[in-house]
Amino acid sequence: MIKILLVEDELEKKRLLVAAALEVPLLKIDDIVIVADAHAAKQAIKTHKFDLLILDINIPRRADQRTEVGGGLDVLTYIRVNVIANKPSYIVGMTAHDDGYEMAAADFASPLWKLVKFSHTDQHWKEPLKQAISYLIGQNAPPYVTDGLSYHTDLGIIVALEDVELESIRNLNVDWKDVEVPHDDSRYLRGSFKSGDVVLDMVAVAAPKMGMPASAVVANKLINTFRPRYLAMTGICAGVRGKTNIGDILVADPCFDWGSGKWEQMPDEQGLKFRPAPYQWRLDEFLRIGVKAVAEIAGLTKNIYESFDGNKPENIPKVMVEAMASGGSVLQATQLMDDVKESHKNLIGVEMESYAVFTAAHYCTAPRPKCISIKSVCDFGDDKKNDIFHKYAAHTSARFLFDFAVSKLARAE
Repeated sequence: MIKILLVEDELEKKRLLVAAALEVPLLKIDDIVIVADAHAAKQAIKTHKFDLLILDINIPRRADQRTEVGGGLDVLTYIRVNVIANKPSYIVGMTAHDDGYEMAAADFASPLWKLVKFSHTDQHWKEPLKQAISYLIGQNAPPYVTDGLSYHTDLGIIVALEDVELESIRNLNVDWKDVEVPHDDSRYLRGSFKSGDVVLDMVAVAAPKMGMPASAVVANKLINTFRPRYLAMTGICAGVRGKTNIGDILVADPCFDWGSGKWEQMPDEQGLKFRPAPYQWRLDEFLRIGVKAVAEIAGLTKNIYESFDGNKPENIPKVMVEAMASGGSVLQATQLMDDVKESHKNLIGVEMESYAVFTAAHYCTAPRPKCISIKSVCDFGDDKKNDIFHKYAAHTSARFLFDFAVSKLARAE
């Protein structure tokens, strides 16, 4: 969505301008930043990239000064000559005073800048303002240009299996629509959830294949294209037998690559020995505490269990926050699973992608999203492995992410 900076010191005029802007479909009050003097406007432009600047010509130069004819022109000078200014894409000058209008006329000669005469009694100024906002909303499509600070989406979701895991995301209570991104063949779903004052903007994508390389690439593309505040991986995993049950919801903290390390030739022809180096990504503390709180909501996991119509075990799923390992291959042997379990005494799950998604979130360009992996147990990675509970595990993972996002992420700053 676009960001608007409104620079206006008169209360009633400010109210009328905001009300007119909000008549444009899709624009929300949170998309408008309001300041009352030229100094505050320059500080806002220094730190954020705005799509539209609505500038009152007669404003105070600073908060401790009186309104001055042409005071708003300081902001235009700052935009023109200061290299650290994030230049707005479009500027509308708005004044009710003839002296300010005449003084600003020459400054608004640019084809991208428009000077409009405001009136409390004549509504002629509303249409050009709404047209400018509508045009910018239409042009503001992914991939979004980053200013290093601004997020454009609340939550990005990555899955590894399009037929099972993405379908569970699609079944959430979200009005998903396909979004085409120029020069990108990935299939993105974008939608929003609205309930009362809760609004959550989400985008989801499936990696082209299982494994860390594909997940790292698609995570990086999603981040650079949609600029999400949070990034989540959902889907299925192998649980550690004796610690987890089928359908249990596992949240990775820490997450590490079980194949990271080196092989060494041992002396005296004793063969090769693997020396692991499991560098770890930790879950952000806000997310960890939020997961714990949502998991304790009475009846939540029972509702998730009962909402699935298909093959499922008898136990209601638990939510567990503990160590999970990612690796480049599917485990279907008891001995191999036991070897991975030796890499961390608190290991509860093994899968193939989350470490790569955490890595992409950590090393991407700013602003960086906070990352979380939520996967559910579909088997135990041993010789009894089968696909019976794939759909159920994908369902519990997706539903818990949704409940967590609505409860915590939609209300976070």
